[in-house]
Amino acid sequence: MPAHRALSCADVLYTILEHFQSPEVSWYDYDPATNDASAWYVRDSDASNKSTLARCARVSRAFFYPAVALLWRDVDDLSGLFALLGAVSLSSEEPHGSLMRLPAKQVYHLLPNCVNLTHSVHALQIQRLAYLPQQAARALCYARHVRVVGGSLKSADSATHVPSWIKPQTLLPQLNRLRWVQRGSDSMDLIRLISSSLRSLHVVFKKPLSNHNDPTNEGSLPSNEASVRELAGQIASKAPNLRYLRITTSGEVKESWFEPVGDLRELETFDIFEPIYGQVTTHPLLRPLASLPNLQHLKLRLPEAAVPLFESNAFPSLRTLTLDAMFAPLVSIPVLLSAISSSRLTTLALLNCECATTSVHAKLHEVTDIIRSKFSTSLREFTLSLRGIGPEQEQPQPLLRTMDPLLQVRGLVDVRLTIAPEVAILAASANDLKTMCEAWPNATRLHLSYFPSSAPTPLCDLAAVSRHCPNLTELILPGIDGSAPVADNLPSSKDVSALGGLRSLKLSDAGWSSRIPDPRRLAKCLDALFPAVDWHSPPLISAAWSEAVQELVQLRITRLCGGPRAW
Repeated sequence: MPAHRALSCADVLYTILEHFQSPEVSWYDYDPATNDASAWYVRDSDASNKSTLARCARVSRAFFYPAVALLWRDVDDLSGLFALLGAVSLSSEEPHGSLMRLPAKQVYHLLPNCVNLTHSVHALQIQRLAYLPQQAARALCYARHVRVVGGSLKSADSATHVPSWIKPQTLLPQLNRLRWVQRGSDSMDLIRLISSSLRSLHVVFKKPLSNHNDPTNEGSLPSNEASVRELAGQIASKAPNLRYLRITTSGEVKESWFEPVGDLRELETFDIFEPIYGQVTTHPLLRPLASLPNLQHLKLRLPEAAVPLFESNAFPSLRTLTLDAMFAPLVSIPVLLSAISSSRLTTLALLNCECATTSVHAKLHEVTDIIRSKFSTSLREFTLSLRGIGPEQEQPQPLLRTMDPLLQVRGLVDVRLTIAPEVAILAASANDLKTMCEAWPNATRLHLSYFPSSAPTPLCDLAAVSRHCPNLTELILPGIDGSAPVADNLPSSKDVSALGGLRSLKLSDAGWSSRIPDPRRLAKCLDALFPAVDWHSPPLISAAWSEAVQELVQLRITRLCGGPRAW
């Protein structure tokens, strides 16, 4: 038999202890509103795993190194680390207490290139760094394992600033993902951390902590354009291999200040979707972004100004596009979509669109026609939220006639349509669901949230869903019509087995516009149609729909406990 190389004990322990690490993908799910990236049960699990790793590090020296490497691989905050390192004084002549000698090679790597220092001063710094306080030396060793930073500095104290005497590539040589809270645009601490190893960066601009309750100190908000532009330029120059960049601000920092993003030729994901309600200044960004050869995922707000003309090869690699059109005319969307040269766009989300009620039919038809002509073979997920502005139309155009080109995109698997109910701008019909299911046979998710201008969806159409969309798992209906005779809604055994894949069914009208004369009868019919649905009673629903959901829950409990079928 051929010889195999045996794993060392350290490799075996590292592989075992690695199971206590949280999934690194959760780093991208950060919510700035809650300052959190995961649910409470995920946080509890992560805390338990870290506690286990800390206990393993105390077992023996063999356990110590792999456990510490994993314990420090993904950290929430760097302030404690900087507090220890910031206490080191390179000019003090007093010897440190509890010293630890560092290897000479590591000492030289710690210092930046001191071109402005005399040889004697530089030698003095090397001499001081040769012996560090034990805690600071240990902090340097721990920092070399850090790959992911989920939070940032929690304190504005100067003691927690990044030490200016350390090279970033030696302080955090393996840093791959960094989330940084920038308090004050003139702070350059972020630049001292960035190195060529960085691949993902999320910068959250916030007010300085000392100014949250000081209304007289508005001048210190992070709104210095020159500083932010310099910061963006430094990011582009020091992290040329950046793949992911997300910018979050409450509105003080303008999107147009990040034009240097066009220099990040390796960038694959750019998210500048936040703020949501501030002034939109993304117009200068569109051309630099369009020229990026590897940009695959883009989230931004569409500017009110006319979309600029692009080169023939604009957005060549785009796969997902999320646009917020709250402050932009609907006519800007087809102009931007027609400029995309990528043939691999799979996800398109058009959010917060607004349009005059008198022209919504023509404008929306133009948007869907562009989608059909350019992305009919690649598009898999489509989201649209629309609101009409102006007087209500006496004879609104039918919804499916307006969106007829979208029905020709046969590969769609996830469709979400939301039309605000304040003004009836499109006429929905009871047969819309059946037509959509026939058009999108591979659909797994249909969210239809709009006001049904005619009769809501009848139960007989729900029974037909299985024949056209056997893979459907989530369904949101505008409303439901449970007034038809029960005998007409009896499902066949074939329909019931096909509908077994549906896991979620909700009403966007919460039952208020639905026809539910007999909630118990409706519940028995829905239970027979959708035996695998996990029913929930949301807040603010009508009494009839609430009673039907409660009956559905009881019927499912009875069936799961081995009782007789409801039908």
